[in-house]
Amino acid sequence: MSVFDGLCIADDEEVQSFIKQVSANIKKERQKRGVTQLELALKIGQKSSAFYANAENSAKNRRFNLEHIYKISKALNVDVGSFFVDSY
Repeated sequence: MSVFDGLCIADDEEVQSFIKQVSANIKKERQKRGVTQLELALKIGQKSSAFYANAENSAKNRRFNLEHIYKISKALNVDVGSFFVDSY
């Protein structure tokens, strides 16, 4: 047994669940405002909707980083913190 065993406070499953929740919250806000994935992708500086769609749907191990989330909140005119609530 190593001294480092049990030090991590969040396992991989918990982290993946959190990422999926944030992505789902972003998707709900985007759809609520009638914005397409392509429109939002372009507004946050992506050249196509491929990365955006994969990140929003937690596919192909793609995920939004903090810069993306901040830009998405600005583009949708929503408080960035609202993406991080558990039951949106």
